[in-house]
Formats: sequence, C-alpha cells, structure tokens
Amino acid sequence: MNAQMIKEEISFKSDVNLKGTMLIPDLGKESYPAIVFLPGSGQLNRDGSTPKGKFKFNLYADLAELCTSLGFVTFRYDKRGVGESEGNYHTAGLSDAMNDAEAALDMLANHPKVDQNKLIIAGHSEGCMVGTALNARRPAAGLILLSGGGETLREALDYQRKVTFKELAQKKGIQGFIIKKFNTLEKGEKQAQATYRKMLDSDKDVVKTMGFIKMPAKYFREHFALNIEEALAKASCPVLAISGSKDWQTNPENLKRVEKSVQGEYETHVVENMDHGLKEQLTPFSPTTYKKDYLKTIGQPIHPGAVKHLTAWLNRYL
Repeated sequence: MNAQMIKEEISFKSDVNLKGTMLIPDLGKESYPAIVFLPGSGQLNRDGSTPKGKFKFNLYADLAELCTSLGFVTFRYDKRGVGESEGNYHTAGLSDAMNDAEAALDMLANHPKVDQNKLIIAGHSEGCMVGTALNARRPAAGLILLSGGGETLREALDYQRKVTFKELAQKKGIQGFIIKKFNTLEKGEKQAQATYRKMLDSDKDVVKTMGFIKMPAKYFREHFALNIEEALAKASCPVLAISGSKDWQTNPENLKRVEKSVQGEYETHVVENMDHGLKEQLTPFSPTTYKKDYLKTIGQPIHPGAVKHLTAWLNRYL
C-alpha cells in the first residue's frame, strides 16, 4: 500500500452491524472528499472478491487505493451477511442495500477527516442501481456508475439471457442438435418468466423454485419495482458512467439513459475491450465462457481506459 495512506478498520451500524475498510490520504490536510463504494450482486466482500472460491478479483480494493492516491478518503464494506458483517445475505433486498449504504454515508459524514459536503457515491454493477436510487433519496456531491449505469436488474438479467441464448442458438454439432431438438432455449425463457412471477406474487423474503432452489424473492421484488429513469432524473450532481465493450452482463446502450435523464453534468464512456470487472479482456465476447475469461484477469490492473476517465473526473474535485 502507498505510504501516503492511513488504513482504518471501521464498524458502523445500519439495522445490523457492518464492517469495512477506510483509506485516508496522509497529505497533511484537515479533511478530504470521500467516496463510498457500493458492491455488485453476489456474496462479495469489501475487496470485491468472493470470501470463498476462486474469484479473488480485489476490484474494490484496487479502486480504493487508486482513488485514495488521488486525495480521496475511500470506504468499502462487507455486504450484510458476508465477511465480517452481520445480517442475512439471502433475505436482504434493495431497501436493505440502500439503508446500509446510507449508514455508510452517515459514518463518513461524521468522520473527522472527511469533508461532509463532498461525499461521492460509487457503484459497481448492482451497486449502480443501489447508488442511483440512494442518490435520489439522499443527494450526494457526485455519482459514479461502473458497469451498469442506467440499467435495472431485470433488464440486466434479460440482456444476459438474450446474449447467452443467441450464442447457444448458433452452436453446431451434437450440442446444437440437442438445443434445437428439445427447444431448450424456449423452455429456458419460459422457466425464467415463471420464476419471476413466483417471486413477484410472493410476500416472502425467500421462495423455493422447482421444489428446492431458494430464490431471494424480496430482493427481486424490490429491484423490479425500481424506476431507474425516474431515479436518474433526480440526479443534479455530476455523474460519471463507465462501461466496457466486452461486458456481457450489462448493456452499454443503457448509458444513453444517463445522458437523457440526469439533470446536472454527466459523462459517459464505453471503454474498448473492458469487461464487467473493469479489466482488459482480449478474448472474444462470449457469455458461455465468462467464468474462465474472468479468472484470467485475476491479478491484472484496472483497465487503463477506466483509470484515465475516473482520474480525470475525480481530479475536478481537488
């Protein structure tokens, strides 16, 4: 870690106790602008990695060090029910994610090294949705949307199925024969819609589909109710939205909503050969090999294009 950074382990209170890591620039100033990082979907810890398993991306740790080196206090935390944070990951919805993020903002606003008038929300993937909704409720000094700006969860899931089914439909040989013979893609779409209906019609936090698969119904209901364009229209602060051309999990076309809806200043960028994890991805765009492709990027730096746009935008605050 850069010698000009001070690291603090922080506990803060939402309706559960949450824990995270703060990096503070050691530049001799009384206070600094601050950035809170809101994580993407899945059981991600404060570093942007899965606590168990192969996916040790460390994306949020890398982003935090980059931004702190530019003169910003940064804070990232374990999602509820993940890592050192209390709570139940499986029963949490969008409202819980927003409340946790707002609690993090409250903590930052009261920290002696933070300029409470310069709090910036930075969301990645699902964090873009959480951050956009939170900013509509509690306006920040800036909003950063990484790999998911202008998009809802339902749209992201529908897009993922669309590009996956398109690739599968082009399969040759025995695999292609089976897909066509048994209408696999059509059945897959029907199953997805049936799962949506079951969750939306339920009032439970978790429901079982196919008799045994547990699905976070509250999470889906609250996300599906989010009007992202309405939330963006309440953004009067500067907004930066960055997506990658090799991102199969979100549709970069939805960045146009940022341009259309945001009331204040905005910038949008689609970085060539950048994937969902903000890494350079030189393999062909393929949703059926994404895990293997992601694993190849572990340990690689954040894409220089993303670094360039993020650095230029943040430097305006110093």
